[in-house]
Amino acid sequence: MKDMKVVLCMIDKRAMILIAFVLGVLLSSLALIPVVAKPENPGPQDIQQRIFIHLAGKGKPPSGERGYYKLLGANWKNFPVQIEVNLDLSNLGRQFALQAIHVAAEEWDDGFYSQSEGIAWYGVSPSLFADDITTTTKGYNDLAWTSGKRDGCNTIVWGDYPQQGVIAVTIIWYNTKTKDISEFDVVFDTDYAWGDAAKNPSVMDLQNIATHELGHGVGLDDLYQSPAYRETMYGYSDYGDIMGRDLYIGDKEGILHLYP
Repeated sequence: MKDMKVVLCMIDKRAMILIAFVLGVLLSSLALIPVVAKPENPGPQDIQQRIFIHLAGKGKPPSGERGYYKLLGANWKNFPVQIEVNLDLSNLGRQFALQAIHVAAEEWDDGFYSQSEGIAWYGVSPSLFADDITTTTKGYNDLAWTSGKRDGCNTIVWGDYPQQGVIAVTIIWYNTKTKDISEFDVVFDTDYAWGDAAKNPSVMDLQNIATHELGHGVGLDDLYQSPAYRETMYGYSDYGDIMGRDLYIGDKEGILHLYP
């Protein structure tokens, strides 16, 4: 009986070794089979998101008259771009807020504010933004923070952004293959008092910041090198700052590069 147990044990060990060998061969062959992208295993997506943070703070004065600009790498192909605004949390007069955002948009379009200041800037060939700005009831949580929130609208709201020291945020979605911008959303942070800083330097100037954020909306990136301080697309601003209301050298070069 003892000899029989030894024989059976040897057979079990040989069987286990054989099974392990067969499994190893099968797994090796499976490793050679490529994985095919299926609906449940999707390949890379063409739509990409960028979020721009506009920080509070002061920069250094510019050196010289050189222009600076940086491109997102995408732009709009169809015009005009429609904007919608929710004014409920702005604590501003509706007419004032709509007018400030409209003038900010027209500065990129046709140099409306620059010309009012005697500056010879006439904008770009296409009419980038629609003349009429519509209103909406959408709020902070309705914006396209994730792909599931995309709705094809370009929405501006006021809201409480969780990070301290952030004046405004712009979210952009664009196609990495076609380089088309599909939508953008903007949040003006309610941690700050908003208004007309030309009249009250203790507020964040709505027109100034809106001009910067709409620059993102049409394809321009932030600038952080201190010599670019004069550019509208400089990444910092502060209470009382109205310098970015009119486009500077690099802002104009950048927008003309995107929309000649």
